[in-house]
Amino acid sequence: MADRDVEKSLKRTVRPGINTIEITAARELHARTVNARNPRNERAMQTTTTTTTMAKSSASFFKEPIPRHVCNSANNPPCKHCGRMIIPSPVATYPLEDNPSISINNWTITSRKRPILNSEELEDWETNKLSGLGALPEMIFGNNYISIKNVEKNWSIDFRALDALSMVNLEDSGIRVSYSKDWINSKLKTTAKEVHEDDLFEISSESLNIVKNYDWTYSTEYKGTVINYNDNDVIDFKTDNDLVLPIDKLSKPDQILFFDDMILFEDELADNGISILNVKIRVMNERLLLLSRFFLRVDDVIVRVYDTRIYVEFDENKVIREFKQYESEYNDLMANQKRVLAHSRDPKALLRDSNWVVEHIPLVKRQCEVIQF
Repeated sequence: MADRDVEKSLKRTVRPGINTIEITAARELHARTVNARNPRNERAMQTTTTTTTMAKSSASFFKEPIPRHVCNSANNPPCKHCGRMIIPSPVATYPLEDNPSISINNWTITSRKRPILNSEELEDWETNKLSGLGALPEMIFGNNYISIKNVEKNWSIDFRALDALSMVNLEDSGIRVSYSKDWINSKLKTTAKEVHEDDLFEISSESLNIVKNYDWTYSTEYKGTVINYNDNDVIDFKTDNDLVLPIDKLSKPDQILFFDDMILFEDELADNGISILNVKIRVMNERLLLLSRFFLRVDDVIVRVYDTRIYVEFDENKVIREFKQYESEYNDLMANQKRVLAHSRDPKALLRDSNWVVEHIPLVKRQCEVIQF
């Protein structure tokens, strides 16, 4: 009887609940989930005392090399973990300005980003600096630039909007929007109803009252602005079309210490396409690569790409400049890529992508130059 009473009392006191093992497993799972969200560096710090001691002892034999690059801007400090420059700078300023700079050996790379030109600056460009152009692009980032300078030789190559637009041809490019012929002929039909359609277009092109002749697509074969600060020692590129960029070196997974990407000017050509000049640069420990790309698309007429690449090998003090021109009729591109565009949800999106366009239009011209300091 006594045993039965004990069993009954135990049944009354013991309440149903979660097993202790299940609770422990749930806590461990939660801890793993939280740790997985932490950065790798923080998880690596959560080691035992033994592991820390071993790491300290091994560190005495394998010391980290001193970085060869120097960050010149206080607003763009290098990351303590990876050494990369923090761009854009974490400090907010007004007016908005970011001016990062990095130095490796004899080379200093600097870039600056500013807003588009204001009304006063636009007026100065239109009346003085670019008076030959009939109209300026819709958006000009005239205070943006990227500069690559060899400090020892006092030589640099810069990329700026003003110099790029100064190379726009001040003659009629011959490019017309797709509906230009119909529009002109409709205006002339009121006075020349009996003239043949082809003659109408010839008459119209001769009788147009053009105030200023210029390439309204803003096509520019801009390859950068070379500056020799020493007049007595002029250093310039020498043509060598047999040279090629070292793709094997550029394809290495080298750490990127400095990167910037900016637009110099852009225009939508009155909703008939796009004309844009973009410059981007990446700097690694031993080399750098800059790409300046002019991309033109006139809907139903033409697509064009001008690529200028600047490659610098720091230890060799060698600069390679490669220029490529790609061009195709708009309808030819559409016909050749008809299958690809047919399966795309937004075919126009591919035509807005300069990387896709340059892979599917023919190379028209290539030029390579080199400087060996």
